[in-house]
Amino acid sequence: MYAPKTNADGTTASTSEDDGYILSILFNGKTKLSSLLVFNAQDITTGPIAKVDLGVGIPHGYHGCFTSNPESNWSYEEIERRAKLSDKMEGRGNMWNEVKSDFSGLGLRLDDIEEVLGDIF
Repeated sequence: MYAPKTNADGTTASTSEDDGYILSILFNGKTKLSSLLVFNAQDITTGPIAKVDLGVGIPHGYHGCFTSNPESNWSYEEIERRAKLSDKMEGRGNMWNEVKSDFSGLGLRLDDIEEVLGDIF
């Protein structure tokens, strides 16, 4: 978001269109917290001139993600469902797409037979 520099009375301080600040949200995935970063609009490459820790997490896309595509307009429940599925897949590591093929298409591995069939064998 762009915020122009203003005088104490609220009037614009300059006629230059880039004489102001760029505001951006930084989400820290490890701590699940966000910060507001303030950049000089005339020289963003120098990095932020201020960082304000917000004390809450604002996820990516919360602001500034606008579309009319129905695929991008998920409900809260759908986002939660997809997040749980993603966590489950990540938890399985490389095994999430494993095919159990060593026991005749029943989806059981030979070492699972005893658990499933008990003392029959």
